[in-house]
Amino acid sequence: MKRLLAILPILCLLLASCSSTMNFFGLGGGEPKPQEPTIVMVDFGIYENGALALSTTSVPRKLGSTFGMRFRTLKPEGGSSKVKIVTASPGLIDPSKNAVVFTTESVETIVTGKEYHCTFTFQKEWEMASGDWTLTAIAEDGTQVKKTFQVFNPQP
Repeated sequence: MKRLLAILPILCLLLASCSSTMNFFGLGGGEPKPQEPTIVMVDFGIYENGALALSTTSVPRKLGSTFGMRFRTLKPEGGSSKVKIVTASPGLIDPSKNAVVFTTESVETIVTGKEYHCTFTFQKEWEMASGDWTLTAIAEDGTQVKKTFQVFNPQP
């Protein structure tokens, strides 16, 4: 009996070292459950007439080019939510403001389950800045989808 009592603490220590045993006793297991996304990316790349033409993160500097991503929200079911759209560029010099603009933000109301285009189109010569462009869509709960594109000057 004395031998059993001497071995018992060692067995308890061994069992306590197992994470499943610790969880059973309410010790450990403090890792937060991963948050289910409320927003997901559908696709990304270069778009023509609203459809994905090429899945890529490399975008040639060309007037009329549209690039970005499509996403949809998953919650709330049967409803709509606000999504913040952030466009970060290498820096655009807007001639009308005579200022450098690095980011633009807007808030859109998105119907749950419908696809939404988060894109940028080079409409003016001064908008075509080479470098990294990052497009981000942030749901109300903080979950987000983000894609960075490298805009480059194509060789003739």
